Amino acid sequence: MAAQIQLNEKNFDEIEQRILGQIMNMSKSMLESFKFRMIYGMKITPKQNQQTLNSLQDFRSKNWDKSESREQAYQKYLSKSI
Repeated sequence: MAAQIQLNEKNFDEIEQRILGQIMNMSKSMLESFKFRMIYGMKITPKQNQQTLNSLQDFRSKNWDKSESREQAYQKYLSKSI
């Protein structure tokens, strides 16, 4: 059986603020991603881009641990890149 919650105006406002915050963070991340790709695309040659894509695909195939969830793999990636 699904859990039920009773909403009042205060609870709704808190949930709304959390959702809006998540939407804003996602929108900012998407814009930063587009910005990066536009700048990156202007600075490299098509040959360099293809080499990067091939290297990335090679890295992923060699280092992807299928026993981990996507979230665990992402956290592992973050810890190595910082």
